[in-house]
Amino acid sequence: MQRILGYKGIVGVLAVLLAVSVLMMPIAADAAAAKANALPQADAAQACADAEMQAEQDVNGTTWLLIGCVLGIWGYLIAYVLESNPPASALVGKSPTYVAKYTDCYKQKAKQIKTKNALYGCLAASAGWVLYYVLVAAAVSSAATVE
Repeated sequence: MQRILGYKGIVGVLAVLLAVSVLMMPIAADAAAAKANALPQADAAQACADAEMQAEQDVNGTTWLLIGCVLGIWGYLIAYVLESNPPASALVGKSPTYVAKYTDCYKQKAKQIKTKNALYGCLAASAGWVLYYVLVAAAVSSAATVE
């Protein structure tokens, strides 16, 4: 009976198998981690819906409307630049991917509410000033014609 593989052949085959498994291990680990951390589409939609509802409760649109009225374009810029963070209590016990999606949606919805209301306040104040100047000009004009 003839020997097919000798000691060196067996060691060579084992070395090749070990090298392939060492090279493939990070790829398999990354795939497993990505699968474990992947947020299903339904969970992502739920995280976003929860975040938007919380942002609507937390952000006071009337306050930002008044800020827009008082500060004008500066109020709008402050609303645009200022970033709101979700309350930590809403994120306790959630997965990292849920927290990331929730945080992104919360910040986006809060910014939308703040900027919209600050812009409306700025436009309302601007319209009020224009109306004021038109009325003053009309009063001055009518006073000049009376004399």
